[in-house]
Amino acid sequence: MKQWLAGLMLGAVLTGMAAVGVETVGATKADPVPDRSEECAAVTISSSKNGDTFLIFGTGRTGRVEDLPEALSRDGYGRVAISSWARKADHETTLVNLLEAGIDVEMYYVLQSGKPDWERAEIAGFEASETPEPQPAPIYVKKLIEANDYNRRHKLPGKFRKVRYITIHNTAEPFSARQERDRVDFRRDGVNVSFHYAVDEREIVQILPLDTHGWHAGDGARGPGNSESIGIEICRSQCRDDVDWLYRRSEANAVLLAASLLKHYGLSVENLKMHYDWIQKFCPHRILEEKRWDDFRKKVAAALEKDENLIPIQE
Repeated sequence: MKQWLAGLMLGAVLTGMAAVGVETVGATKADPVPDRSEECAAVTISSSKNGDTFLIFGTGRTGRVEDLPEALSRDGYGRVAISSWARKADHETTLVNLLEAGIDVEMYYVLQSGKPDWERAEIAGFEASETPEPQPAPIYVKKLIEANDYNRRHKLPGKFRKVRYITIHNTAEPFSARQERDRVDFRRDGVNVSFHYAVDEREIVQILPLDTHGWHAGDGARGPGNSESIGIEICRSQCRDDVDWLYRRSEANAVLLAASLLKHYGLSVENLKMHYDWIQKFCPHRILEEKRWDDFRKKVAAALEKDENLIPIQE
């Protein structure tokens, strides 16, 4: 990874931070190393009363931030994308330790002083070049989370009474749709959270059955946001500046998905909602901060009226 660029940016942004941790849990060193050489691990860093900890989406492994390089190697990863919610974590040391362990850091997003949580700095020099060709049609991937006891308790609350709305969210993260799917499947923090679709620049990933409602709107078990709406998470919403196109393409794919779902359920654009509409949470933040909700709805309405290139919905 670009160590000189990472060092230059870190020196300006992250002086004087420190990290503490908790006991690592998961596999032991004796476990065989799986082959994830083609995968990029998605990791979040957060603070708790026990210090700064990590979560690896694809395995559910958690532990102390200083143990992250060892945990990634143990899980067979050679690449990582990181998003931190810990304001005082020592990101400079973490980045150096990862590079010294031979882990390629593709992206590393951190909070900035005086900025809202959803507007973060990328300190690893993440690059992704937009192709000049027109945006290809998104690929529909049905990859439901596992219906195990934990997921049934915290992510699969029950059958829809009726689908009346489509709710739009932003993930407030830089990760891909598949990575966001893995986060939902593997998280074990006792929080009720789930949604039906994650959408990025290439794929539409369905993660819940469409006869089952999720926990995405924040309005409780009987609130219409949770109990009567399909939840769509638009990914890459941390991607700005040179990689802003990743978010723009993700949003364009969400327009197609929203129109396709409205058609599938016989609904109109009046049934299209924001997370904000249910509990006044500032979400979808990219659309709200740019004051583009009316524009987004018009694009969905146009796609629905045109009735071309819509996506066959898989129940």
